[in-house]
Amino acid sequence: METNAPVIAVSGATGGMGTAVVEELARSDATVALLGRDAARLERTRQLIDARTGGAGRLVTYETDINDAAAVDATVAGLVAELGRVDALVHTAGDGPLAPLAETTDEMWQATFNGKLMGAVRLTRAVAGPMAEAGGGSVVLVSGVFRKDPDPLFPVNSAVNAALATFAKAVSKDLGRSGIRVNVVDPGAVRTPLWDEIAKTLGDRTGATADEVTASVAAGTPLGTLAEPQDVARLVAFLLSPAARHIAGAAITLDGGASAGL
Repeated sequence: METNAPVIAVSGATGGMGTAVVEELARSDATVALLGRDAARLERTRQLIDARTGGAGRLVTYETDINDAAAVDATVAGLVAELGRVDALVHTAGDGPLAPLAETTDEMWQATFNGKLMGAVRLTRAVAGPMAEAGGGSVVLVSGVFRKDPDPLFPVNSAVNAALATFAKAVSKDLGRSGIRVNVVDPGAVRTPLWDEIAKTLGDRTGATADEVTASVAAGTPLGTLAEPQDVARLVAFLLSPAARHIAGAAITLDGGASAGL
């Protein structure tokens, strides 16, 4: 069933930032395709956002595994067949371990690269054709501030985030000729369930509580607070909008001024 509203696919739609992105886009009356591996979680998220937004927008769910190229291709083909097109992609899926180099394993590195980086590659490659045929589109990859400010406790994330930004810069020069803009959002610490887990793990290492870790990180930010998922969602929505029509190949940091990298 084709729709006149923008059709936007969101990977990692059941995560903290992914859910916020879906809700923000739904409030703009977009048709949002929620992508994830757990059908039950996808449906719960769809119902939650539908209730929060009063039924604004149209939400549809697609169970898929971004670690599987064939599954991604089939999902995007099915989405286009059902909804008529895909105007934008937001990739929020994928996270990595809190582990210094000596504690990392090959499996940690491979899993993070496969999900976050290769997931972006597979999804972008799959949507590029339909977008080009329709005259253009927009891709936003949600990465992380370790891209420009690597952290010794997060070497896996640091490497993957840098690779993701490099990928986005390279393909933006290619896909831009077809009217497709590719950009990256690099959040710092964002108050999500994942952050709660990270704060607890950091606290266990240092003898602090999760709340103390969160307060310390917030205090080290010039603006004095962590980002909220909605902050990320609003930046994503802007990058997808006509107001950002001339922004391509950019990596935008959203960390309250905390990172030292330029």
